Amino acid sequence: MNICCSNHTPRVAAPAANTVKFSNNPQDVDALPNDTVDIPGVNANGGKPTTDHVALENKKGIFILGQMVGMKPDPNYKLTPNADGNFVYADNDKNFNGANAFGAVAETVNKYNEVLGDLGAGQIEWAFNKPQLKVSPETGEYPNAFYARQYEGLHFFHYKTTSTAASGEVASHETGHAILDARRPGFMEGSGAETGAFHEAFGDTTGMLMTLGNAKAVDAIVAQTGGTGDLSSVRNMLSDVGEAFGHALGREGGIRTAKNDFVYADPATLPEQGDETHLGREVHDFSRLWSGAFYDVLDGISDANRAAGMTPAEALTAAGSEAWKLMVGGVELSSKASETTFHEMASSMLTADAQFNGGQRADVIKSVMVKRGLMDADATPAQPGARLFNAEPVQQQFTFGADAGQLAGVKMTSTVDSPAFGLVGLTNSTISEAEKGARLMAQDGNVLFTDKQNPEMGDFFRPDGTAYTAYVAPNANGEKEFRRTQIAF
Repeated sequence: MNICCSNHTPRVAAPAANTVKFSNNPQDVDALPNDTVDIPGVNANGGKPTTDHVALENKKGIFILGQMVGMKPDPNYKLTPNADGNFVYADNDKNFNGANAFGAVAETVNKYNEVLGDLGAGQIEWAFNKPQLKVSPETGEYPNAFYARQYEGLHFFHYKTTSTAASGEVASHETGHAILDARRPGFMEGSGAETGAFHEAFGDTTGMLMTLGNAKAVDAIVAQTGGTGDLSSVRNMLSDVGEAFGHALGREGGIRTAKNDFVYADPATLPEQGDETHLGREVHDFSRLWSGAFYDVLDGISDANRAAGMTPAEALTAAGSEAWKLMVGGVELSSKASETTFHEMASSMLTADAQFNGGQRADVIKSVMVKRGLMDADATPAQPGARLFNAEPVQQQFTFGADAGQLAGVKMTSTVDSPAFGLVGLTNSTISEAEKGARLMAQDGNVLFTDKQNPEMGDFFRPDGTAYTAYVAPNANGEKEFRRTQIAF
């Protein structure tokens, strides 16, 4: 029976979208008192707020003997709105984590879309082809937070005395993973150590810029630097990531810091884990090099702003505004391949300054990147409109040789840029980075070997709480194939 709509059927109006206040902390309570943030375009949705790009949708991790083996929907989770329709709570209220995580994610996405619009670069379209990024603030007990493409969202956990959902900085970091996956999905599929490390650094630098957009946080940074605003003077809430989480892990400060002096070294020459003064090749560890360089660029811009007569707070705020163009523009000008390097991203930042910032900070960028070993002293930005690559990248498959140990005979597919001028070396560079990175993952025990053609998410988590970064499984032809997991922490 075909029944069409009747003229007498009432139309159901969409819920009204309003500007709503949420509990918010761009850092966490160990670094800054909690506050609020206004988020426009919110549908309260019965305590499960949404915007056009973000939705509160909790999941529960399934744990067996402490090992996460999967996740399930948590349909009963919702926030209890205030009488005035806002979502603002005391620090110890059960609703706080959800409000803080949702507010921080929505604010970060809105800011990124604003900058994309300013650069004429469109808007975010998520890599999982759905309109909204899901935020799960109460996923369970686990010492981390992560973005998972296959689960279409961000997942936050309790650990000891804190929750990663209570940190706006951690929420912005994880949102950075989702945004970078949206703009450069190939990077999530790349196996190169520098590609993974750039993903992590992008999350950290996103958190930095969101902090510099908060006036109270900027005032606190000025106070931490003795009233000068000089970022090179002392570690502070901008340089350090995840102070409360770091304290829960027994550390004095955050889980890592961008106030460092690291200089580039090939990740293959480094140990898996470094320390406060030495780099390691693990992606979070190696990311400190790029985060440190970005922090130094912020410091250089802020110094110049103060020299031009700005107050310390004005100088930091303005530096953050400029750095958004450098960070977002650098990604928009980068390769669409599945691998990148810090040298390539440094070059993209220099070109972004020329194309989107009037070339104002070329000297600062070059000084920092040359000092960090990420750029040659005679580097120049690419000319506006120059095309190094064709519009669409292509996929190339190769097979690991007999010297690859467990990976011998395994297939691997990389996404490579199709050079506009026959620059075959660029394609070879992508494959070389991919192969080198995969070998390092296997060497460090981070590759899962399985007979399942489509492993489940729980297969990637180990009993000690760590996760595999890649896996080898049969493809449709029955051949063993190397693939990256679509999870970023």
